Amino acid sequence: MAASIKRVIIVGGGIGGLCAAISLRGIGLDVAVYEQADELREVGAGLTIWANAIKALRKLGLADEVIKTGAKIDRGELRTSKGRVLSRTATGQLEERFGEPTIAIHRADLHEILLAALPREVVRLGAKCERFEEDEEGVTVRFADNENARADVLIGADGIHSVIRRQLFPEVKLRYSGYTTWRGVVETRDEAALGKTSESWGCGARFGIVRVDRERVYWFSTANIDAGRKFSPAESKRFLLDYFKGWHHPVEHLIESTPAEHILHNDIYDIEPMKKWHRGRVALLGDSAHPTTPNIGQGACMAIESSLALARCLRDGDELTESLNRYERERMPRTAWITNQSWRVGRIGQFQNPIVCAMRDIFVRLAPDSLTLKQIERAVAHEEPL
Repeated sequence: MAASIKRVIIVGGGIGGLCAAISLRGIGLDVAVYEQADELREVGAGLTIWANAIKALRKLGLADEVIKTGAKIDRGELRTSKGRVLSRTATGQLEERFGEPTIAIHRADLHEILLAALPREVVRLGAKCERFEEDEEGVTVRFADNENARADVLIGADGIHSVIRRQLFPEVKLRYSGYTTWRGVVETRDEAALGKTSESWGCGARFGIVRVDRERVYWFSTANIDAGRKFSPAESKRFLLDYFKGWHHPVEHLIESTPAEHILHNDIYDIEPMKKWHRGRVALLGDSAHPTTPNIGQGACMAIESSLALARCLRDGDELTESLNRYERERMPRTAWITNQSWRVGRIGQFQNPIVCAMRDIFVRLAPDSLTLKQIERAVAHEEPL
């Protein structure tokens, strides 16, 4: 590691930023995380942590806690809106092959595990980054409260709407997927909801169900509508109950059981794979660098992997630019494939024309289940070294 690199600032206290802090502290660097939120509140969404990310978390000493807290996914189903099974995926086979399970977990629970792995003083809340300034000896971050912070390296882990990325690469634009999503986490005793992980496809709409612990289910839904349409909490719930009326059980039950104010609504964007993630002393990580649509459940997994790669490249390099160039070379091909694959799956899942949807469903039903598993294996087979 270059002797000049001693202190790192990370802007963004999400999963990628916290994993980067843990990884960088593990190689002996002084790290400070700046998060714009005044408090770290529970977010009503779930995550799938595949075996590739569980392996990365194990290198950080956190895998067992994640596995204990979440719910293991042994199998999943793809269904029609009426509940007919189109394909089955024996997710448990991945554990046999790769040595780690697939875990569904509430995002807030994972966040809490990561925070507990860091000294309290590492994460600073209420710090809204406005810009950075770089010189030959370091980089200074300017915050909205007129406070400044200085370090040898700045990592932008501030999400898909990254302030750091906008300053580094103002030409990069978000790409709207064509669909929006609503998500919720709800307690239930419904056996159908607590059973198999599933995703159901209609025409221009999907609904997913994932158990995240003993009594809670994470659900998500999509609809093809124009970007920027706003809904109040009550409007979201009414829209969903109408849009998914007549879908198989427990779709309407889960929507009805979720308090309107706990339903999250977001348009789905990504960015076409970028050609650069760094410039000078500033680099991007996670959704700031490689945001992906959520169709194959690898977004958080990629951020976790990238945190290990960044730490390893900084540790093993003799010079900062060389280290960051290596970080890009090692991670860009994999994250680009994930981004593009997820985009394609989303386009297929959101087909609107009923005839095209019927043909899609026939093709999926006739295709061997091993074909789906093979595509998943390509994403999961990777093990990020530390």
